[in-house]
Amino acid sequence: MNLEKPIKMFMKKNPLFVLPTETLGDVARKMGEERKDIVVVRDKKGEVQGIVTSHDLFHAMLTWVLGKDTLELVPSDIRELKVTNVMKGAYTKEFMEACGLVGTNVCITLGEDDTVVNAVRTMAVTGLDHILISGEGGVVGTLSDDDLTRAFVE
Repeated sequence: MNLEKPIKMFMKKNPLFVLPTETLGDVARKMGEERKDIVVVRDKKGEVQGIVTSHDLFHAMLTWVLGKDTLELVPSDIRELKVTNVMKGAYTKEFMEACGLVGTNVCITLGEDDTVVNAVRTMAVTGLDHILISGEGGVVGTLSDDDLTRAFVE
């Protein structure tokens, strides 16, 4: 096990990008079609606003279902919620400000040549389980805690 390997060996490439105005239904459909478990939310200017994971979608659905009577049909209205209602970003923004990393991007980003050990440290300090990976041309991939577990077996 070599934790000094670059995270580009473990990251998921070619992330799926969505607009903050898209609905959860649209995002869930795109995630299913593209077989992605995370989307990067960016505005029309291309600035990253946050991320949404499949876990976030499930949590939104779970919260919605638990708020309904058990005999009541679950309405499809949840699919009409905007992605900004569930995307992650607030905690990471607080972390970035506390560390003097002030900027408009609200997600933690590492470079594709950063090491596995740096990614693990970053996730431990921030409490995040997903990190955006930057490279030439902006965001080039995503990295999850699940992706990093592969580093322990290689």
